[in-house]
Amino acid sequence: MSTAEQEKQVSGAMELLSAYIAKPPWEDWMVEVFSDAIAYAAEMLELSGDEVLDYLEEEPLGQMLHSHVFEHFVTTETNEDGETVLQEFIRARVQQEEKSFACQYLEAFAHSELALWEVVGKVGKKVEVRRLGSDEPSVLAQLDATNIPTNICIASRLLSLPNNQFIFSFGMLPIERAEAEEILVYLDQVRAEMLETAQSEEGQAHDAADIQEAITEELTDVMFHETLTAWIGQGFES
Repeated sequence: MSTAEQEKQVSGAMELLSAYIAKPPWEDWMVEVFSDAIAYAAEMLELSGDEVLDYLEEEPLGQMLHSHVFEHFVTTETNEDGETVLQEFIRARVQQEEKSFACQYLEAFAHSELALWEVVGKVGKKVEVRRLGSDEPSVLAQLDATNIPTNICIASRLLSLPNNQFIFSFGMLPIERAEAEEILVYLDQVRAEMLETAQSEEGQAHDAADIQEAITEELTDVMFHETLTAWIGQGFES
């Protein structure tokens, strides 16, 4: 299958997913997540919400914002059964037996997480990337990195597909490396504070798995908000 056909399949699937959340209860919750993200960035940057929105009106900034919020929403917001929006969509609307590229993409998307990636090399139309701040081995991902400066990290989801194929999701934000490293430091502080709080609560028995789940959920939200805020802040500094 050609890359063009794969892109067509994925675009079609994402359009269906977008339509799926454009109805109750997801629609209102998506608006809430979007509003909270703008409010968080405005507060951290000491700006008004209108100033942030005015800056993001121009394309491609508006689309980059939408993709970032959209991907966070569909992979974290859950229904009464604990399924994320994306998991519910896959179960209800995707024919698993097809095993199309779009199906493989959605499955990889459902198991992905937002992270910061550093570009360590370029090989043709692929880039060698490594998760910032980790000892994980680098991987080759499909991406035209011609215009990516060496001091920029990528805030995105790296999807692992069959045949050792790696691609980034649509939501990609360029973050200056210094800012990216500060975000990781802040995440470590949040993790440490949550562990300390859980251990210091006398008389309450906390299951280790429950504690880890709560920490993971909080860090996911922090990564989402902090990467978006850092990206917006760069625009006001330039």
